[in-house]
Amino acid sequence: MVEDDRDLRNSLCGLLELEGFPTVGASNGQEALAWLRRHPAPCAILLDLMMPVMSGPEFRAQQLEDEVLARIPVVVLSALEEARQQEGLRGARAYLKKPIEAEMLLDTLRRFC
Repeated sequence: MVEDDRDLRNSLCGLLELEGFPTVGASNGQEALAWLRRHPAPCAILLDLMMPVMSGPEFRAQQLEDEVLARIPVVVLSALEEARQQEGLRGARAYLKKPIEAEMLLDTLRRFC
């Protein structure tokens, strides 16, 4: 879960853990890339777009440059209606609009995990 809003990140990670999805949270794309490069690949990445240090689109660009990381499905989490249209995000496997509906999130993750 790559999300700069700590409360949202913690609550979504807590929900996912309760539903049996092991999770790791990162507050920005740079932190997420560092973690991904040191650990086995997760079944999916939940990615916010607007974050400090490294945004979602910046993360996605670097993810796609790495052959191993590029294979991990990305689910974009955004309040922006036009998130689907942003360059570099078109390859995302799903787009969920904030505020996130719990069942929609869980159903989406079940497709990949």
